[in-house]
Amino acid sequence: MELFGLPKAEIVRRLIRASVQAGPALSAENMEAVLTLASEVRQVGRTLAQMLRMMRQGRGMELAAAEQVWSELHGAIAAIDEELTEMTVAHGAGLRRLARLSVIDMAPTKGPAA
Repeated sequence: MELFGLPKAEIVRRLIRASVQAGPALSAENMEAVLTLASEVRQVGRTLAQMLRMMRQGRGMELAAAEQVWSELHGAIAAIDEELTEMTVAHGAGLRRLARLSVIDMAPTKGPAA
């Protein structure tokens, strides 16, 4: 855990204290967004289940039509993932700020040319 230049136990202690100070991980606004995203995930799941059912019954659609559906489903999943990642990153940044943890620059320094 050299990322913060502190022993692992100290990082854990700071993050626990910061999480208590920060309050819940999700604001009311974020919770609404998660509920909306959960609804979208269920819709994607229902669409996939319907497509699989049709395929098993031999009533599959043409490949060109199926490709469009798969592409739209992939786009929906990517958008959901992006929004959840954004929330997670924002909360993590807030916790690190409250815990007074800053990332140490781990880039190798260039020495004299050989």
